[in-house]
Amino acid sequence: MGGSIERTLRAQYLFPLVLGLAVQSAAFPAAADPPPSSEASSSPADVARAHYVRGKDAARAKQWQAALDELRSAWRIMQHFQIAGTLGWVELELGHHRDAAEHLSYFLRHAEDVAADEMKATSEMLSEARAKVTELSVQSNVTGVHLIVDGEEMRWPEANAGVFVEPGRRTLEARLGERSSGPVVIEAKPGESQLLRLDLPKKEAPRGVLAQKENADAKAPGPMRSMRKPLLVAGGVTAGVGILGGVVFTALSKGRAGEAAAMAQSLSGEKDDYCTSNPGAGACPDLVRLKNEQNQFGEAALWSFVGGGVIAVGTLVYGLSAPKRGATGSVYALPAVSSQGGSLVVLGTF
Repeated sequence: MGGSIERTLRAQYLFPLVLGLAVQSAAFPAAADPPPSSEASSSPADVARAHYVRGKDAARAKQWQAALDELRSAWRIMQHFQIAGTLGWVELELGHHRDAAEHLSYFLRHAEDVAADEMKATSEMLSEARAKVTELSVQSNVTGVHLIVDGEEMRWPEANAGVFVEPGRRTLEARLGERSSGPVVIEAKPGESQLLRLDLPKKEAPRGVLAQKENADAKAPGPMRSMRKPLLVAGGVTAGVGILGGVVFTALSKGRAGEAAAMAQSLSGEKDDYCTSNPGAGACPDLVRLKNEQNQFGEAALWSFVGGGVIAVGTLVYGLSAPKRGATGSVYALPAVSSQGGSLVVLGTF
């Protein structure tokens, strides 16, 4: 900007600010400025104070570039709010609005025991700088990341602090090691504020040989393939048991029928309905029992054949409709039922 500080209210506040910063420099050693020949052996605080005093004197003399060089040297050594306030003032005078906004906002966040008029003067300078730049409030899902602005790496802004960028197209990125949020391009406009979120992936994807190994080891589940053969075998066995039960019950029913027929001959002299009218006479109770058992075994045989047949047909349909996975074994059980009994036909490939 380069204008004279006497032409605005800044003259009322900036000189007290500089004097106040000088008085508050008790945070630095109180000794006189060390001679140049001994700076190498001085402590960092001594060196920072020497740069600060020379920069402050150059600013009083309106030697802005010399003041800028000295104050930046002091800031690189020690990030103190006194240095930040004076540096921001000089940067604003030279038209370095982004840097001025950064350092003036730092002063306002960290200033201690500073007079109200000095805080007001700094706030006015910050407002002037902000009108020329864009302030970004950046957030991320990972702590400890670095912020990349137009290819320049910087520390992530501290809490409640914004990032100031010059107007125009800007590219920002959050990075931690090899993890990156990816570049985000924004259009920055003077005096505006924007909220920007730069999230990193939670976990890096495998790369190179490791990724190839993981892909080779990965196997897709195949429940249909693994269960087909056991289901066919189980269906065939269940159907076989049912039909075999039907054969057994048929044989038992026929046996009871034969015994009943033989016993009925002893009653041949009686009428056909003799045992019906006289269930407790002679051999009638045993004949009735044999007839009942014949009927019970016959019904059991019928339902065994029906159940086994249904399971066999279901197994056959499943075996024919399920997707085939190469040459695999299968078992089919087919019932053969007649009025004289039943049998089980088992077909299979192994």
